[in-house]
Amino acid sequence: MSHAHEDVSDFIGELRIETTDKPESNICQFHNDQTFTAKCKQCEQLVCIKCIVTTHKGHIFDDLVELLEPSSVIIKQIQKETLEKKWLAYLHKENTGAQAEVNRVQEHNERTRREIQNVHLSLVEKIDSDRDTLLSALEKDLAKAKDRQTKIQNKMAAVAKDLEVIAQTLAEGSTVDIIRLSLKLQSKYLENVPTYLNENIASARKTRFLSRVDDVNVLGEKHVVPELEVYGVYQTSMAVLSTIRNLLEDETWIAGVHSPQGIRLHVPRQKHSSAMKYKFRKTFVYSIVFTKSTTNTLALMSFANVHEIRAIDLQRVNDDDGVVFTDLRDMFPLGLEVSQNGDVYACASERYSKQMSESIKRGVFRISKFGQVLNFFQFVEDTRKCLFSYPSCLTENTDGVICVIDRKSNSSGRVVALNHLGKKVFTYERPPNSTPTEDVDLKYITHDTVGNIFISDFSNNRVHMISRSGHFVAIVMGPEEAITITSPAALHADEFGNLWIGCASDQNLIHTCQVMKIKMNLK
Repeated sequence: MSHAHEDVSDFIGELRIETTDKPESNICQFHNDQTFTAKCKQCEQLVCIKCIVTTHKGHIFDDLVELLEPSSVIIKQIQKETLEKKWLAYLHKENTGAQAEVNRVQEHNERTRREIQNVHLSLVEKIDSDRDTLLSALEKDLAKAKDRQTKIQNKMAAVAKDLEVIAQTLAEGSTVDIIRLSLKLQSKYLENVPTYLNENIASARKTRFLSRVDDVNVLGEKHVVPELEVYGVYQTSMAVLSTIRNLLEDETWIAGVHSPQGIRLHVPRQKHSSAMKYKFRKTFVYSIVFTKSTTNTLALMSFANVHEIRAIDLQRVNDDDGVVFTDLRDMFPLGLEVSQNGDVYACASERYSKQMSESIKRGVFRISKFGQVLNFFQFVEDTRKCLFSYPSCLTENTDGVICVIDRKSNSSGRVVALNHLGKKVFTYERPPNSTPTEDVDLKYITHDTVGNIFISDFSNNRVHMISRSGHFVAIVMGPEEAITITSPAALHADEFGNLWIGCASDQNLIHTCQVMKIKMNLK
């Protein structure tokens, strides 16, 4: 339609009828003192007397008086038949179309204006609602903080009052008063000792028990065996530890079974502070890893009993079960690890049991940082034989090799190492000085910043150290050494030079275990 308007405008622009009332219009342009008297048929021009006898000499002419009537007839014909009937009707039609276009554009503009206004109002309402929600959340957080502070202050006041009573009773009370107060204090304090992570039960118990090894083996590897010293032993109320992870040096996350339906995570924020406990409706967290971005830090947790790996914002861990990072459907997720490029590795099996057959799926998932499954390492490429009996936990070493604990039975395990394509690199099962009949119950695995691999041996109460190529280096903790542990389970070497070990409590407490923090000197 717009092109048609342009064509009409261009055409009409050429149609000009010029009129003038000036008398000079009837005067010959070549002979200013003469008026037109005739029309030259040959030249189709109006001429005067002088033109007839000069430039138009010998031509045939029509008298202007004789041309007046037919010219009037032609003009009237053009007026009625062409201008009024055709051009005017055509332009009326075009004007109607142009008016319709104007109306359409106006309606469209009005509708768009209303839509923009509605969207604007909706956005304003949402912003107001989000503002109110955030302000309400901030107020709730402040109220919780104040409530906690009030409770702590009340407890402090109660303890201060008890101290006053103790001082007064010891100074002025009778023997009976002192005995009664002793019984009361025992039931109130000694029998209700908190069972969460107690900081500094044993602190800085320095024990040098292994010298560094500087020899080079046949593969050209130079082993650096750390000197270790106990920094702290912390008690926790969990019966079995399944994982230990560090977000910061003074922020240790521990997961483990507290009861058949419970899971607790402990986070000692700083030295001498009590730990925080969390319970999840998903009930059973097997493993925890952390992913860091420019905006926030997420904890990825494997909820083994519901086939999910969930991402939980650490700012909302108190009241939020997070969102599903990966749903493994018919697979039980166990150990997790975040790789150097941000991908996530996860041990998983079709059954939550070590009783496996060749037909039962089990292996290691490689998952993108967005939760998309990229690979599933299950078989040896050539033979299609299963890589694992029951993969339970794993770590990615400094050279990118994925080291997986493969549980062969309830009292036996081994290490299976894969490259990033899922091809087996090496296996490790036992120290060279052990007998083939000896149970070596390898349970958890970690590595330090120089690539040393540490493996907890649950049944033999020791920690193995192997090289990055899978060769035995040393027993760094065990019954023969100055530092002893009982039934080591979870294990974690953090980036701050500490080795964390979850093991049975040395205080003979039922349904408890302890976490040992070991300083590693790699100089």
